[in-house]
Amino acid sequence: MNTNDQSNGDPLNDAFKSADFGDKVWLFFSQHTRFFASLTIAILAFFGIAAIVTVRNNMARRRRQSAYLEALQTGERETFAERYASEKLGGAAYLELGDEAYQKREYQRAVDYYRRAADALGKNIFGGRAAIGEGIALIKSGLQPEGEGVLTSVSEEKTYPPTIRGNALYLLANSSRERKDMGKAKGLLQQLAGGHFTDQWRTEAEALLREIELW
Repeated sequence: MNTNDQSNGDPLNDAFKSADFGDKVWLFFSQHTRFFASLTIAILAFFGIAAIVTVRNNMARRRRQSAYLEALQTGERETFAERYASEKLGGAAYLELGDEAYQKREYQRAVDYYRRAADALGKNIFGGRAAIGEGIALIKSGLQPEGEGVLTSVSEEKTYPPTIRGNALYLLANSSRERKDMGKAKGLLQQLAGGHFTDQWRTEAEALLREIELW
């Protein structure tokens, strides 16, 4: 390579070849200053936005909790539940209202509250508890086929934990027994006793099976 070719080379690249490791690091960052500056700004912006979102969510959660406590004190839980109907705390309020209506034997009101609670709480133990409440309230209000339909759906919904599904299956079997449909009741109880459910409901199923056989 002639002298002119050498003079046309990039002095920074030439220096990079002969520098030690520490100098190479410095030269590398010198060559990419703009890139790393932009990357740093982007990272800081991302974490800044994430922090703002977290703060806002925490503030909103505190406001909801404060509103819930106020609703408990003033007796305005239904108003609170309606306002936060799509959120877990609203679902919890509906679940409490459903339990109260059920205890007062206001089964139609209980059905409505339980259904709203189940929608808000989702496919977890609390949502399952609300769905079971809806099914039993329907049966108590005289709508046994509809109530058994809800319990069947809960017992077959794999997203619910085994204790919820087992509870629904037991209540469904008991409802069949009360209708004197012993064949269906025994089939459901045998399914419960031999299935992957909690020990509590398997034991309850075996006890009710013995009772039906004695009857």
